[in-house]
Amino acid sequence: MLRKRCSNDNHGRSVVTVRFCPTCGAVVNDRILARGCALEKHTRMRRVRKAYCVDCGQGLVQQRSGR
Repeated sequence: MLRKRCSNDNHGRSVVTVRFCPTCGAVVNDRILARGCALEKHTRMRRVRKAYCVDCGQGLVQQRSGR
């Protein structure tokens, strides 16, 4: 079954330089090994509004509390 692609261009490119899509977190290049990342890197990526880390695939969006 085909999964619907997100709007990120990495899904349609022939040469993708990251393992995970920064928008939906799907693997876009399985030839690149997943890496562990430091918290500082995730903090920088969050500031530029990435939803997922392109190296490890971890979700970067923090859930809001119900206050």
